[in-house]
Amino acid sequence: MLFKKNLHNMICILLCCFASLGSMHSQAGTITLVGEDSWYPYSAVKDGQNRGFAVDVIKAAYAAVNVDVKFISTPYSRCLMLVKSGQELGCFDSLKDTALEPDFIFHKEAIFKASVGIYARTDSPQSRVSKINVQELNKYIIGVTHGYTYGSAFENDTRIVRESAPNDMSNLRKLLLGRSDYSLIYTRIADYLSSVHPDEFKGKIQQTGILLEDSLYVSFSKRRPESQQYANALDQGLRQIKSNGVYAAIERKWARPEP
Repeated sequence: MLFKKNLHNMICILLCCFASLGSMHSQAGTITLVGEDSWYPYSAVKDGQNRGFAVDVIKAAYAAVNVDVKFISTPYSRCLMLVKSGQELGCFDSLKDTALEPDFIFHKEAIFKASVGIYARTDSPQSRVSKINVQELNKYIIGVTHGYTYGSAFENDTRIVRESAPNDMSNLRKLLLGRSDYSLIYTRIADYLSSVHPDEFKGKIQQTGILLEDSLYVSFSKRRPESQQYANALDQGLRQIKSNGVYAAIERKWARPEP
């Protein structure tokens, strides 16, 4: 009887091991994701390679579940197009809002949270408005970056007049030229651009409010059968690196990125 019991226990252990190995094998492999080429310090091409906080987080999360991830870079609007059409697996960094949710698969664990600031020229009447919010933006011309989404409240308000720019720097330049009354820029991006282009932006733009603070994700293609598998794997890896201290170490590294 004891022999049968021990044999039964050994079989159960072996089955668990095989199941675990099978799970690891199903997640192993190499994938390619598309990151934005000029969204430092989150994702940008620096020294000929993808660098940024989001790049490091995604790489570490996938490494935790035995997935090797490679990166290519494009402007964000092209990033979304490539993934939506199924030419590429995933694009980052995306808001999970009503503009994108119908067309993409999203994982559950956020890569990071960030704030979208509302910026005005310091010499404009708009700079004297304290704490403007999304409900008031339909009175003005709002500078946005092509392909970006800015949360459901903004995206669903068809009364807002938008002045589109190809990138965040151009968005701020249009603001300074008077082409827009306000520009929507993620606060860390605005801080970085002001630090590396002080003559152009420092002291000339002023944050007058927060449009939103929200989580950002990898948006996976609905046309790729493996998308859900790698979305789940990313969730698993993110939970691991957030619990074992790796995520915190990456945050410390990027707390003050060098130009």
